[in-house]
Amino acid sequence: MKTGMLGIYDVDSNYANSLMEYISDKRGIPFRTVAFTELEALKEFAEKREIDILLISATAMTHDIAEYNIGKIILLTDGNVFAEYISYASIYKYQSSENIIREVINYYVDISTAEGVGSVLVDDVEVIGVYSPIGRSGKTTFAITLGQVLAKEKETLYINMEEFSALSKIFNKEYSGDLSDLMYFYKQNPESLPLKLKAIVNSINEMDYIPPSMFSNDLRSLDSSVWLGMIQAIINSGMYKTIILDLSNMVKDIYEVLEFCNVIYMPMNDDRMSLMKISEFEEFIFKTEQEELLDKIVKVKLPICNENQWDEDYFDKQIWGSLGDFIRKLLKEEVA
Repeated sequence: MKTGMLGIYDVDSNYANSLMEYISDKRGIPFRTVAFTELEALKEFAEKREIDILLISATAMTHDIAEYNIGKIILLTDGNVFAEYISYASIYKYQSSENIIREVINYYVDISTAEGVGSVLVDDVEVIGVYSPIGRSGKTTFAITLGQVLAKEKETLYINMEEFSALSKIFNKEYSGDLSDLMYFYKQNPESLPLKLKAIVNSINEMDYIPPSMFSNDLRSLDSSVWLGMIQAIINSGMYKTIILDLSNMVKDIYEVLEFCNVIYMPMNDDRMSLMKISEFEEFIFKTEQEELLDKIVKVKLPICNENQWDEDYFDKQIWGSLGDFIRKLLKEEVA
């Protein structure tokens, strides 16, 4: 992926340096970042090399700066912009650094050329499917906790492919982009997917996740080849070592997606109805001559997780509770 140059110019040195440090510390950001607190330093730097994007305090903007070697200027505003600079892109200055990064990357996607993004050769990314033919199996709690445990050791992305995931309610967040937006962008401009992905992903306990689609009709009709193409593009970006797919029958031709996975964890219950459903699933696999899928499936009977005892620390508790211990033991057994 091309590494761009992001400049930050603000006479408030604390603000400029804090934002620079935050962006520089973020994993997978497609920029080198430099902060300026004096106009002369900005001018000298721009004379030596191009600044792809300059974040500049709206009160510090001048017509001279517009003539510097800068690809795109974005004003950091407090909600007000002088009329003479109203045509410039702007970002509200006093919001979270995470939201500022997302907006900047969205602008960077717009100005980046396809050949500047590229991909890398990747052969060590593990794709983990989490799927169960039964309901109320704890599948999503397991998948998210698995992702957070793995994220402690390596870059991990969680993708929820359910019709109704409730993630926005689970994490009490509103998202500016989701899986439908990413899929639309992939179909329009697959080479630039890594940049759009970075603008959309959110994080919890070091695990990145793509906000799921709010309107499943956008995704229900997609062929499995489109899903697999997007997943492969994410793999090729080199951003992640593990990708977790929280799967459901919303996905058309789901068995082709399951086949793409390196391993498939199948949470199960031991009541009679659940066992009969799993048996029926396995019979279908045999009848359709997809027996190789059974070699990838690891059935897991999860420890009891009381989802009625819900609070904002629910998933923190899962990582270090009985479910997290179960997952760590499971992963060690898989390696052994």
